[in-house]
Amino acid sequence: MNTLAGMSHASPAWLAVATAAFVAGCGGGEGGNPQTPNEARLQVARSGDLVAYFKAKIAQRVALGYPGTAITVPTVGGLSSAGSVVTHTGGPLAGTAVEEDDLIKAEGNMVYGLHRAYATDTGREPPRLAALARAADGSLTGVGRATLDAKFIPQGFYVAGGGTRAAVLSQQDPYADRQPVVAAADASITVLPEYSRTLSLDLFAIHKDMAPAQIKQMRIDGLLVGSRLIGNTLYLVTTWSPDLTRFTVPAGATASAVDAALKDLNTAALIPTLRVDGGQPQPLVNEADCLVQTGNASLSLQLTSITAIDLTSSSLARTSRCFAGGSEAVHLGARSVYVASSRQYRYGGDVANAVFPADSRTDIHKFTFRGAQVDYDASGSVDGHLGWDLRRLPSRLNEYQNDLRVLTFTGKTGQSGMPPVTIQAQQASPALLTVLRDSGRDSYLGPQAKLPIRLRTARGDQQIDNLFFAGARAYATPFTNTEPVWVLDLANPANPTVAGELAAGGHADHLVPLPNGLLLGVGKDSALGGVADGIQLAVFDVRNAAQGKRLATQAAGGRGSITTLDSTRPVLNLQAMDGKVRLAFPARVYQAPTGVGTPPPVRGYQGALRLEVSTTTGALAQRSMVVSTAILNGDTPGLYSRFDIANERSLQVDNVAYQLSGGQVFTRAGD
Repeated sequence: MNTLAGMSHASPAWLAVATAAFVAGCGGGEGGNPQTPNEARLQVARSGDLVAYFKAKIAQRVALGYPGTAITVPTVGGLSSAGSVVTHTGGPLAGTAVEEDDLIKAEGNMVYGLHRAYATDTGREPPRLAALARAADGSLTGVGRATLDAKFIPQGFYVAGGGTRAAVLSQQDPYADRQPVVAAADASITVLPEYSRTLSLDLFAIHKDMAPAQIKQMRIDGLLVGSRLIGNTLYLVTTWSPDLTRFTVPAGATASAVDAALKDLNTAALIPTLRVDGGQPQPLVNEADCLVQTGNASLSLQLTSITAIDLTSSSLARTSRCFAGGSEAVHLGARSVYVASSRQYRYGGDVANAVFPADSRTDIHKFTFRGAQVDYDASGSVDGHLGWDLRRLPSRLNEYQNDLRVLTFTGKTGQSGMPPVTIQAQQASPALLTVLRDSGRDSYLGPQAKLPIRLRTARGDQQIDNLFFAGARAYATPFTNTEPVWVLDLANPANPTVAGELAAGGHADHLVPLPNGLLLGVGKDSALGGVADGIQLAVFDVRNAAQGKRLATQAAGGRGSITTLDSTRPVLNLQAMDGKVRLAFPARVYQAPTGVGTPPPVRGYQGALRLEVSTTTGALAQRSMVVSTAILNGDTPGLYSRFDIANERSLQVDNVAYQLSGGQVFTRAGD
């Protein structure tokens, strides 16, 4: 395998090596040895390198029997791989996720709500950004709203410029206007046009007692992966698969046929574009700002871009960097982005059934936010791969105090799926936790320590399902709903250890670190044939990692009750106060059945489930729910669509809770 040590730029000469490497793989440097070449290091693209890179990938695809120039599904998944939406409306909580975009925010005496579209009895209500004035008692009065493009689905927004700007991020509905088109060659054949892959950034002027007024719009080719606002600079991570379908390269084509089909391929056909206020398209990134790597084995025809945008600039001034190649996952730290890419190609029809090579390795590439710039800093490698569960891939990476902790799996096959629908025939894969640190030289992310993890239970070895990072700790849950939760001590990056086990008893679907060594667990009682029987809540004392204990439990609702913590992007709001923490998150709580005889219709309520935890005693109490709507079995599909729990958010300000739900913001003061 060629190495990249000493190379100042990528050269087309490496492409022949890359073509052969995707099956065989290649070894990486270990242990921070300065004598070992850093094979993971990215190289700056010269003119023509992107075209050469894509030609090599297309050749690999057709050699394996795939259509050469098909639009590929981004391997980093859909929206916001960054992690949970955790907003803080009190003091900061150590070890929790940084604040991200959200659908509801408070700014001074104003509350802003970003509402997604929903159907009504008479038509369809469009998406909109609403401004509401907040009175001293917490009540809200509508000030005005701005209607958004109905073809786009709002994902979240930020407030910048000292409360004078609101930046709304929306993804175009991939199925908007996808009407069948009659094929020109044969009127009996209809096809669906390619779905749209466009991100919209809409910038609004906002102010006290003022309706949002749009001042700028930017449309960007690609799918939103994640975002972060630092000061007045918005950082976007997007992924793009160029439309190369006009270059017909059938599966199994010879090398000469590939060359002939792609002779007119140029850089402009590969790079995503943007439009400002409907103007002419311009490139999102220049080729000289892109980076390539020989070892990337993905067959995706993909570019991942990281863009910094000044929201206070009259022209939305920006800079971008891009990474050429398929990305397995993206993690956004406080001021960095880490992109994971695979060194080997996985075999199988989909990720869940994939078989990885025995010597799989994963490369990690670090980009850093520096004001208006996005800089490539370093790369490194870890043994293993990120696993079979697309929902979990982003959560396998976590930055803490400038170190990156990475969880990988070293088995060729493993368990995957959402219990109780699982692939139980597969054996559990061993896991490995690696700590990487930027060495500050040679663009090297060097390993500081490696911790092999095998979860042993009464049922035998269990595969890790989820790993909840919490500052200097991490909590590993097993794939099947069995005890226990493993507590990892990561305080010493050079010597991480498995410090203890915690009997969670069905309370570990989602774990939230709290002050004073407390841990909130949210789960489901699945004793009834795998059907969730209510929301189970518990507070644990984990100050002593080896002797964690349960301090309090509560249950909310009956069978079928759900929360947004069950989703692929958990959302919750935390409010730190003297001696306590208040939590609020959207939930649908069904009443538990009572009595005998013919049961009445199951009735539930949707809104903000509110909890209060004493950080001194661990006492857990439920506060009054902010009810947005009643849900009754047999309700119309339209009601479920309007009150889709995935579109709801909770917010706490002082002693008032707000719930964004069904196109409105609901309020409840006190308990």
